[in-house]
Amino acid sequence: MKELMDYDLKLRQSEEQIADLQDKMRGLQYEAIHDPDTQLYSNAYFHSRLNEEIIRSERYRHFLSLILIHVELENSHSTQQVTQEIKRIGLEMMTGLTRRTDIVTHYRRRQIVIMLPETDPRGVGVLLQRYQATFPNNGRRLTYAVLTYPNGASNIELILNRLQDLSEDLFRGNGRLSAIPPENG
Repeated sequence: MKELMDYDLKLRQSEEQIADLQDKMRGLQYEAIHDPDTQLYSNAYFHSRLNEEIIRSERYRHFLSLILIHVELENSHSTQQVTQEIKRIGLEMMTGLTRRTDIVTHYRRRQIVIMLPETDPRGVGVLLQRYQATFPNNGRRLTYAVLTYPNGASNIELILNRLQDLSEDLFRGNGRLSAIPPENG
């Protein structure tokens, strides 16, 4: 009987250790794909998912859209305040304005990028109207740029270069829409 009680005790201790390790693993997985300052998805995760979504878009001939949002605070140039505003905007988008399949990422210092699988330009227009209604310019200015990845395109470098160009344009104060033309062939 004592052997059975000892075995039961060891089994419970092992189960507790396994549960602790699983909790630690979940925490590490979260840290691996999230930006530590904003709790939005990290750039590394964004890039890996972008590659997956490009392949999926190609396979199923669906659109993939990216919305780049540049955040300017009117009365502050503090990096910490901008980061907090990006976190607030991004988390609000993640909890009520995006689908589970959308990826909301802290892209650069003052920018958020939202990856929208299976979203065509018309769908992006609806989302932009919803964002603008949700985030009025109360002490901040949000500038949007859109990149739409059409059927038939398969060049991740082109997308990343265009995204970088749009990002630089927003830093200079130029918001614009952009579409990647389909590849020839």
